[in-house]
Amino acid sequence: MTGKRVLQADEKNNTSKRSSTKQKFKWKEKHLKRSMEMAKLVYWEYDIKKDQFTFDDDFYSFYGTSYQKEGSIHMSPQEYSKRFIPPEERVVVGMEVAKVLETDDPYYSSILKHSIIRDDGERRSIIVRTQVIADENGQIIGTRGVNQDITDLKKAEDALSESDRLLSNIIDFLPDATFTIDSDGRVISWNRAMEEMTRVWSEEILGKENHEYALPFYGMRRPMLIDLVTAPDDEILKYYPDVKRKGRRLSIETDVSLKGDIRTVWAAAVPLYDSKGNFIGAIESVRDITQMKESRIRIKKDLKEKEMLLKEIHHRVKNNLMVISSLLNIQARYIKDKESHDIFIQSKNRARSMAIIHERLYRSTDLKKIDFRDYIRSLSTELFHSYVSNPHVLKLNLNVDDIFLDINTAIPLGLIINELITNSLKHAFSEGKKGEINIDFHKKDDNYEFILKDDGIGFPEDLDFKNTDSLGLQLVNSFTDQIDGKIELNSTNGTEFKITFKEGEI
Repeated sequence: MTGKRVLQADEKNNTSKRSSTKQKFKWKEKHLKRSMEMAKLVYWEYDIKKDQFTFDDDFYSFYGTSYQKEGSIHMSPQEYSKRFIPPEERVVVGMEVAKVLETDDPYYSSILKHSIIRDDGERRSIIVRTQVIADENGQIIGTRGVNQDITDLKKAEDALSESDRLLSNIIDFLPDATFTIDSDGRVISWNRAMEEMTRVWSEEILGKENHEYALPFYGMRRPMLIDLVTAPDDEILKYYPDVKRKGRRLSIETDVSLKGDIRTVWAAAVPLYDSKGNFIGAIESVRDITQMKESRIRIKKDLKEKEMLLKEIHHRVKNNLMVISSLLNIQARYIKDKESHDIFIQSKNRARSMAIIHERLYRSTDLKKIDFRDYIRSLSTELFHSYVSNPHVLKLNLNVDDIFLDINTAIPLGLIINELITNSLKHAFSEGKKGEINIDFHKKDDNYEFILKDDGIGFPEDLDFKNTDSLGLQLVNSFTDQIDGKIELNSTNGTEFKITFKEGEI
């Protein structure tokens, strides 16, 4: 009785174990199927003796059909090829199948990528992983495998391949000689302009390393700019002392030997990184600037010669004006009539005002602009000493910004200032009367503002300064129009002339 109870207990335990094992198997089968679905994998088998495939419904669904529609889980290789493999790929697939069937290696496996045409006409890309099936004697009796849909991956690979092709074409047709290397220093592109520059063809240099690309430029293996894009500055300076860095870009002008001639080239190189920021190589462009450099030297020489010639012209004009000024001054000594004498002195001062400008240009490094603050100081001081016998009675105040003016503006403005200062010195103050003359010259936004103000007897109220017989005022109005300026007179307290203008509108 006791033994019977033990047998019943053992049988119960075995039943429980079998049930547990069956549940575990179903669980694994379920998750294996789910994993295959997620990986877009379907399973198949092929029986050599029967010459037929065995497909399940998941396989048929993968091909856009179903077991019910096909009516069988079996299909011959000929029918499969005719139904699902594109005509242009059948030979390649058939050759791979033949290799599998001809092997006597029981562990043989293969991988093949090709296209399929589903039952609904859609074209997809798959990868087929095949493994042979052997019996207990090691005899090959069939194959089994999985097919995986890689259409999306194939599209991504094709897009990347097309992107690489376009990039390669862009580099190939760049006007500058350009080449790239990978992170190991191997040449991976060498464009047409580089071939033309070096007479080294791409098929000769692609894949080469150990600085072989430096040979056409330096006649020796040595680092070029492309090798130094990630190097510290002290390392770069060993090879290129005059290198310029802007962000990650290095650039240089240097002499190299190209096809036996010494040429000056400009080169620039930058590192290349992948989407994760990993360094994958570098690219360098080289441009022959020998002719440009020679032209630059020649232009610089010509410009220097023209500057010297222009300086000489200013010097001679200044001398001629000074001669005229001196002659007028000498002639004035023999004139007894005061009015005629004053006309000669004023003409002398006008010539002198222009001579000062040409003198400043002759001494300046800029042959087109002069320091107008210095000019006003010199002109006003000369006029002051020319007309004022007692400098303790009259005071001249200057408040002038550091302004540089073009000669086309400076000459007419200088003559205006000459006339206005002369007018104040001659007419604003009676003999022995104390007073001040204030000269202001400032730039406000885009406008220049010149003001001459004195605290003398004031301008006659009944005199229209824009319509007068006075040659000096006529010149002031004429030169103001010449610089496209505006002149205003304020006689409230003494006399104030204000002239505003914009430079460059003459």
